[in-house]
This record gives sequence, C-alpha cells and structure tokens, in this order.
Amino acid sequence: MDKRIKNFIHSQKLLSLSILDNDGGAYCASCYYAFDDENLALIFASEEHTKHIQLAYKSPKVAVSIALDTDIINLIKGVQIKALFQKATKEQEEIYYEKFPYAKLAKACIFALNIQWVKYTDNKILLSKKLEFFI
Repeated sequence: MDKRIKNFIHSQKLLSLSILDNDGGAYCASCYYAFDDENLALIFASEEHTKHIQLAYKSPKVAVSIALDTDIINLIKGVQIKALFQKATKEQEEIYYEKFPYAKLAKACIFALNIQWVKYTDNKILLSKKLEFFI
C-alpha cells in the first residue's frame, strides 16, 4: 500500500462503516479506530449486540470511508475502502488499546476490518488523480 495512504489512515481516528441491512438497504455507524498497518486492518471497538455488528456478522463484506473534515475543496482528503469484517486478533486488540487506553473500561469487543481495496483522494497533492490499492 502506498505510504501516502497509510500516513493518511494513521492521521485520522474516526471511520464511517457501512453494512448491508436486512431489508436490502444499507446501515451506517461511526467508530473510532486504530490502524494495523502491518496487516492492513482497521481496528475498532463495539458491543456485540449492536445492529452494525450483528449485520456485519451476517454480511462481512463492508465499506468504510475516512475523510478529513474541511470546507476547502483543494484540501479534501480521504479514503473509500472495501474490507472484510472479523474479530480482532490479540495483537490487534493491543494496537487498539495502545491508541485508546480508556477503552479497556468499556464492555466492548474489538473487531478488525481487513482492507481489500482502497481509493485515496488528496486534492492538494494529487490534483483529482486517485490512488488505488487492492489485494
């Protein structure tokens, strides 16, 4: 994966997760995440009973977006991601708790989104050209 994509993912902490809903539509949830750049996975915490987790168990192919919050068009930067949902490994749990130590106090489980494809936009540098990465 291109270093610019990895650097952007590391620089942020909030993702928007989209999952297929039972009615054929989509369901979204926002989650704080840590990045396992060795295994190319986004790691997040959530409770197992939540709707987005239950839906992800049923349809583990999910979509993610991470964007820089800006109103200036030439500063727009973000990624669109296709990933596979699964429970995090012990090593990934450690990565998450290192970034968010207070999360140990919650009764949440830790999950991983294994990146399969990424499209990266950086209007300041790439001038409307997109970088893509896929496995």
